[in-house]
Amino acid sequence: MTPIDDASPGDDYLWDRSGAIDDDVARLERQLSLYRWRDVSSVRVARVPAPAPRRPLRARIGWAMAATLAMLAVGLLGGYERRLRWPVDQAWQVADVAGTVRIDGATAGAHASFSPGSVLETGRGAHARVRVARIGELVLGEGARLRLVETRSGRHRTRLEHGRMWARIWAPPGSFGVDTHAGEVFDLGCEFVLEAGQEGAGSLTVRSGWVQVDNAWREVLVPQGARVDFEAGGRPGMPYDLGASAAFLSALRDVDARVAQGQEGDTQEAVARLLAHARPQDAISLLSLVQAHPALADGPVFDRLSSWMPADARVTRAGIRAQGALALSPWWDALPYPRIKHWWMQWPDVFEARADARTLLRETPR
Repeated sequence: MTPIDDASPGDDYLWDRSGAIDDDVARLERQLSLYRWRDVSSVRVARVPAPAPRRPLRARIGWAMAATLAMLAVGLLGGYERRLRWPVDQAWQVADVAGTVRIDGATAGAHASFSPGSVLETGRGAHARVRVARIGELVLGEGARLRLVETRSGRHRTRLEHGRMWARIWAPPGSFGVDTHAGEVFDLGCEFVLEAGQEGAGSLTVRSGWVQVDNAWREVLVPQGARVDFEAGGRPGMPYDLGASAAFLSALRDVDARVAQGQEGDTQEAVARLLAHARPQDAISLLSLVQAHPALADGPVFDRLSSWMPADARVTRAGIRAQGALALSPWWDALPYPRIKHWWMQWPDVFEARADARTLLRETPR
C-alpha cells in the first residue's frame, strides 16, 4: 500500500473533494447519499392535530345495547298494538278443515271467511281451525255448532250452541267470550277446552291462565290445571284440580248441593268426607265453596284453608261475615296460579298451536 504522505495530488478528493473523481467513488457516493446528514433545524414541520379522545369501549357497548333495546321495544309495542286492533265486523279466517265443514249451510274449506252472524258447523269426524282476529285461534270439534256474534278491537264474542271447542287467546282479560246454554265464558288470557250440551250440561277445562264463568247461579273462576262441570240446566259446580280424587269430588258435589238447597245442618258428614280426601292442591275447591256459601266459614273448611295459606294472607271469620266474598281476596292472591293481571306473562299462547285437532280437543283424564 502506498503511504499516505506519498499520495499524488490526484488522490486528494477523498479528503477535501479536490482532484479527479474516481468512477467507483462517485457510484458509492450516489448510493450513500440517501443517508447523509442534513440540518433540519430551520425546517418548519406541520402540526398534526391530536386525535379526539375516544369513549371507553364499555361506554360505547352500553350505548349500542341501549339503542338496540329501545328499537326492539318500539317494534314489540307496534306489533302488540297491531295484534289487538281489528276492524268492526271484519270476518275471521278459517285456517284449516277436515271432513265436512259448513258455514251458513254452504261447504267451507281452508281460507273461507267466517263473518259476524254466520254459523259454522262440523260434521261427523270433522273439525275446523279458525283464526280469532289476530289474538288467537280456536278449533271446533266434530258435531259442533258455533256462531260468530261480534268482533272488533277489544271485544270478540261467539256462541257455542253445542259441541266441543278448544281456544287459545293472548289478549287482555275479557277480549274473547263464548256464550253457552250454561252461561258466558270469558277468557282471561289463556288456553281452554269448552264442551257445551244443548241442555246446558258440559265442562270447562283450563290449560293455561284463567277463565271466568258467569251465569244466573254464580261467578266461577277456573285456573290452569282445573275444571268445572255444568249440570243439565247450566248450574256450575265447584272448580276442582284435575288431580282430585273421585272421593273428594263426590263429597264436594254433595256439600255444594246440600248448602244450595238450604240444608246446611246436614253437611257435617259430607264436610268430614271432603276434608278427609282434601290435598293442598284442592284449595281452589274449598275456597270456591266458601265464596259461594259464606256460612261454611264458621266450620272446619275455614280452618283447613287457614292451615294451607301463608301467614301474611290474612283472612278472618269476622271479615267474611262483614264483607262476604271480598274478604277472601288475600287467599285468592295466595293460590299457586299465575296472576290474572299478569296475563301477558302467558307468552307461549302467542304462537300458533302445531298439535292436531284431536290432541287439542282431547278429554283431560280424570
